[in-house]
Amino acid sequence: MGLAYALEIHAAQMWWHVRQGDNLYGEDFERQNKVVGVLWANKRDSGLWFAPPEWKECRLGIQLLPLLPISEVLFSNVDFVKDLVEWTLPALNREGVGEGWKGFVYALQGIYDYEGALQRIRSLNGFDDGNSLTNLLWWIHSRSDEEEYGHGKHCWFGHYCH
Repeated sequence: MGLAYALEIHAAQMWWHVRQGDNLYGEDFERQNKVVGVLWANKRDSGLWFAPPEWKECRLGIQLLPLLPISEVLFSNVDFVKDLVEWTLPALNREGVGEGWKGFVYALQGIYDYEGALQRIRSLNGFDDGNSLTNLLWWIHSRSDEEEYGHGKHCWFGHYCH
């Protein structure tokens, strides 16, 4: 089972996470995106079936849903997580952004900014059906603000992180 998880995580990071310099999807797409919305057999889209490209919080959230212990492995690259959160945060200022989607952004923020994420999570007025307040609090309090944590060195699945 461990091999299946490792292959799935590697594939998700390769095909769905858009990192500068990978050159998998071209420079223009890399410059404008941090995650793929829909991946087809021969193309990639920025939008989702239910959301336009500007709804970056939905693209981040759909990649993280549901928030589980293994999510720490999928998002073990702290530098990528920071870029992804910083890319997404401005979209949260758009009128009509759902509180539930914000929770996923703040959960990832907790990987590198425990206090800031906790403060934002406490300010939420609603939660996604797949990510309750209890789940967010479990996630954020399982983080550490110690320097040694992060970058995959001490994650719950440390032997899979690199």
